[in-house]
Amino acid sequence: MAEIIIPTDNTLILPSDDRTREVPSIVTDDELTLRKFQLLPEEHPILKKEPLPWIFGENPDPQRMRLIMLENMVAHNGLGLSANQIGMPVKVFSMYVTNEEGIVCFNPKITRESNEKVIMKEGCLSFPELYLNISRPQMIEATYQNADGDEINVHLEDLAARIFHHEMDHMIGTTFLDRVSKVRLQSARKKQKILLRKRKRDGRAS
Repeated sequence: MAEIIIPTDNTLILPSDDRTREVPSIVTDDELTLRKFQLLPEEHPILKKEPLPWIFGENPDPQRMRLIMLENMVAHNGLGLSANQIGMPVKVFSMYVTNEEGIVCFNPKITRESNEKVIMKEGCLSFPELYLNISRPQMIEATYQNADGDEINVHLEDLAARIFHHEMDHMIGTTFLDRVSKVRLQSARKKQKILLRKRKRDGRAS
């Protein structure tokens, strides 16, 4: 099994050292202490390989992992974030299920998808300023484990279903690039270059 390194410094405990208190469902900007992990570049091999299952009792502290995933989703301004995007090749991701509520999913699986598909423009933190029209199910049913190892069943629709489905691509070592034709990707790449140049001129981080 690949080594999974999760920092043990107390700066990741929010907002105090009291580990007995209930962790907030989502970490807000003013609560970040923060240990920000850099996003891997899009060509990194970790993003192209299926992550390993999270093994409770063998992998490091899942509660700390939960905080790391929530903190970094907020820090990178994402609607979702997979662990492999920040260098940890395990089947864990965080996502918003509402505007204010976030969850962290360990070993997620989709159990049912609707026949109805919706096409929507998507971005991905691993591909800054790249936007692609992606078809995904309007509804999904899924299961995952929370940080306590409990199995959770969810029914998600619309944007929440799309985010979960998008993060599941990362859970099998693929990305949204694999869902479009070469022609459409080439066109989107040209627009991406323009947006990245503009971002650089404006002095914004890539």
